[in-house]
Amino acid sequence: MSATPWTPAFTRFFLAQCLSWLGSSMTPVALSFGVLRATGSTTDLGLVLAASTIPMVALLLVGGVVADRVPRRALLTLTHLLAGLAQAGSALWFLLDARTLPLLLVVAALGGLASAFTAPALRGIITDLVPFDAIGRANAVRTTSRNLTRMLGPAAAGLLVAAANAGWALAIDAACLLLAAAVLATIPNATAARTPVGAFPRPDRLALGAALRVLVEDLSGGWREFVSHRWLWLVTCAFTGMNVLIGGIWLVLGPASAEHTIGAAGWGFLLAARAAGQVGGGVLAYRFSPSRPMVAVLLMSLPYAALFAALAARSGLPLLLVLAVLAGIGTAVENVLWETALQQRVAREALSRVASIDMLLSFVSVPVGQLAAPMAAALLGVPVVLAIGAGLCVVTLLAPLASADVRGLRRAPALP
Repeated sequence: MSATPWTPAFTRFFLAQCLSWLGSSMTPVALSFGVLRATGSTTDLGLVLAASTIPMVALLLVGGVVADRVPRRALLTLTHLLAGLAQAGSALWFLLDARTLPLLLVVAALGGLASAFTAPALRGIITDLVPFDAIGRANAVRTTSRNLTRMLGPAAAGLLVAAANAGWALAIDAACLLLAAAVLATIPNATAARTPVGAFPRPDRLALGAALRVLVEDLSGGWREFVSHRWLWLVTCAFTGMNVLIGGIWLVLGPASAEHTIGAAGWGFLLAARAAGQVGGGVLAYRFSPSRPMVAVLLMSLPYAALFAALAARSGLPLLLVLAVLAGIGTAVENVLWETALQQRVAREALSRVASIDMLLSFVSVPVGQLAAPMAAALLGVPVVLAIGAGLCVVTLLAPLASADVRGLRRAPALP
């Protein structure tokens, strides 16, 4: 029987995560409508979103290096504290009706900077908190809870924005982040081996050139670990391609197609169905442990191909809802299996760096699809691009299975 993930350390970490997720799930709605109401400018909204995204993407690999060098619990405590203070600044901007956009851009950038260090540390800390055999279950619990907050948080934020002020939703997010930092601070630091902090040049001898050499060496070590696992980089490439397709087809052309078929209300039901599937998939993943995890990871995303094909064929809402639920289930299960494979098979001392490479490819691939899909649709038409996307989805997901390293990767054996 698999070990339980509910160690005292993981229980505290999970509480901190739930607080953080609940608050952050409210932010997209509050920030978007808050900026639009405050300035009336979509350009200003784009600037605020970019101010948060650019530092996160630019520093993500550096965040992976730091998360592999210092205690991840301490790093997460610090980044949650910084993110909470930044979000408090955003809340005050709205509540005090500041209307000085550069101030909001600065606090948004601070939040993005915190995210660059938070994300890799979160991917690596699970191995510090739970037994090896319980990593999969820990990921399943986290996935289910995160998807639940994604269903509840936006609705709560919408009510707050409609009834009062966007600043109150952001203030709740700030309070959740600060509480999460307080909870994280109570978790003992792991004693697992790490790249020694002493490998950094001492402060009294610190020079820019030496610091850059250390950074490059650590990044190179992370890259070597990443490419040393053939299954890892092949499947990562496949999902980078999938993110291009999802960014362009699901996020851009899907609504455009729905406008002339199932309508905005139908599209909303479709999004809700996928979210419900993700919650169900997280529950399923708690006990689902296939013997060939990478085969399951790739096959679990195939419902997207059927969903894209159904959109291209202008199928009715009932079929689309069923496919959306299946796509949601597949997304949740493959995320859990993927996270678990990384955490069980990648060298522990390089895990955050490898995770940062995986995340960086995911982040940059989505906007590529969002930019390319409209141009392709202008040339070929939306239905044709949807159909092509369905075919590309199948090819992208099945191509890695040609490798014996991907097909042959077995479930990690339990530790004695």
